[in-house]
Amino acid sequence: MRDNTFKISYSRINTYLFCPHKYKLIYLENKYIPLNGDISFGNSVHKTLDDFYKKGVYTYESLMDSLNLCWESSGYENNQDAYVNYLRAIDVLKNFWETFGKYPPKNISTEHNFKSEIGKYPFIGIIDRIDEYDDGTRELVDYKTHKIIWEQEKVDNDLQLSLYCYACKVALGFIPDRIAIYFLSHNKKIYTTRNEEQINNAIKLSVDVAEKINNKEFEPNKDKCAYCDFKSSCKYSDLKVQDDEFRVTIADLV
Repeated sequence: MRDNTFKISYSRINTYLFCPHKYKLIYLENKYIPLNGDISFGNSVHKTLDDFYKKGVYTYESLMDSLNLCWESSGYENNQDAYVNYLRAIDVLKNFWETFGKYPPKNISTEHNFKSEIGKYPFIGIIDRIDEYDDGTRELVDYKTHKIIWEQEKVDNDLQLSLYCYACKVALGFIPDRIAIYFLSHNKKIYTTRNEEQINNAIKLSVDVAEKINNKEFEPNKDKCAYCDFKSSCKYSDLKVQDDEFRVTIADLV
């Protein structure tokens, strides 16, 4: 049976590349990893920045109002852990404000949904941020909220940025002049570039993955078990425990 509802997205491709069986669990069997503090923190900060820019009131007080509106306290180990991370979010957003927030670009689009095609497959996604400056140049920005900052090489080879550059061209009608990942926990943008070969390689990889999914190729990658959210419940995991409880989260949408 082929997955005729398959849509190419970075989250789906990345999940399959991590472990094909994990893809099957999430997207075909509707089993999801538990919500945790890292996911909740990322959701909160993404939603805060989206709300802040959509309001169009560029003050620090408005930014904090957005945080209080968008803060999610679920997923943390306890109330103390949630509070510690709330303070961390304040610190992250204060640094953001001092560096970028009070100097808004001419125009901005946040959490921009797109829909296009890659080969015969629908291609969907959400771009965190697109800035347009007074000189007409446009910048594609992806937010990362985790505590680990990447080396330049990893940014240069990030699959998501390659696919989103393609989306800008075919779905949104422009080629970004600058591309960056903004590591919010470090208040640092790391810039990169993408050439046509890199984008074409990302497209080919995505189509290859789509074909494997439609051919029901879901062989588990047991080398990843120790890092997998399903390590205590997946039937292929050597770390499996007797726990058939799966809780829903939106981990792969962030």
